[in-house]
Amino acid sequence: MMKIHLIKSEEVSRELFTEVVDLLQVAPGPLQFECDPDSMISFDEEELYPRWQSESDFGKITYLINREYNQKEDTSFPMERDFVSWETLFRKCKAYRERHRIPDNEFVLLLTEVPNKQNWFASLDDRMPFNGFIHTADWRHFIDCSPSFPVAYEVVALVLQKHIFTSHSEVASIVHRTPIGCVNDYCEQKKEIILKLRTADICKSCMDRLKAVVDPRAIHQALKIMESLRVKMLYAQNFRQDSPLSRLLITRSKKIFLPEFENIEIKMTPLEKTLYLLYLDHPEGIVNSNLGRHREELHRIYSRVSRSDEPELIRERVNEMANFLTQSAV
Repeated sequence: MMKIHLIKSEEVSRELFTEVVDLLQVAPGPLQFECDPDSMISFDEEELYPRWQSESDFGKITYLINREYNQKEDTSFPMERDFVSWETLFRKCKAYRERHRIPDNEFVLLLTEVPNKQNWFASLDDRMPFNGFIHTADWRHFIDCSPSFPVAYEVVALVLQKHIFTSHSEVASIVHRTPIGCVNDYCEQKKEIILKLRTADICKSCMDRLKAVVDPRAIHQALKIMESLRVKMLYAQNFRQDSPLSRLLITRSKKIFLPEFENIEIKMTPLEKTLYLLYLDHPEGIVNSNLGRHREELHRIYSRVSRSDEPELIRERVNEMANFLTQSAV
């Protein structure tokens, strides 16, 4: 078994975090994804570095971290943003690991919206390769889908790359500088990542390296997760292109599947699923300001779809949904 502990910095929404975890748990196997939705990793002011970033630099990963840009370069770029160093990101992982006594052979991966100085999507710590980070923001500039899909992909990619590379120095000789649709495409131009997201593949040379050191069941599980992400990303994009609709299949446990799209499951947060199922039961429609009249139905549905077994917490969330003034359901 290989445990992957997912944590987040405070600016990452609980909804995105939960969605990523759900996407990763689609296939059973030795890769065990555990999450701490209450983790609130924060960055002190002295850990952040304001820097101007040009449009070309925004779309490119780099090790050149000291370039400066003049604000007059054009109207929309450069923009000033707070960056954080890799050292700080890895230090946060290390502190969390020590605080929660997580063994050295289990992953601790930090999801954060704060951009890193090298502008990478994700990376592992060269000194402690079971620590790493994934950048959760800016994905809309590179792929037209929910950021939860590429973020989940990057989680799987880091787990695999830990066993393909022995160090950052080895990366240069193994990664594919020219994209071929492999998990180890370098993607110096960040928009190139769309190819490997759409193929969800591992090339033969990289697969041979994996097979030599990784349980075949873990490789198979990782491939199933990546394939599931590929299908769901394509579905999300094609749906907006007027593709044929599918029937809905709702199980007794309130899981929602689309039989005409390879039976993929539609993942929603408990709040979203509760409202969706409520609206399905009322095809005539419900005015948001009248949600309070359906409090009992909301409670019944939310109790089924929520992972919480605390009555007080369930009641509190239902009251928030039913109270139009909180805009929780908007």
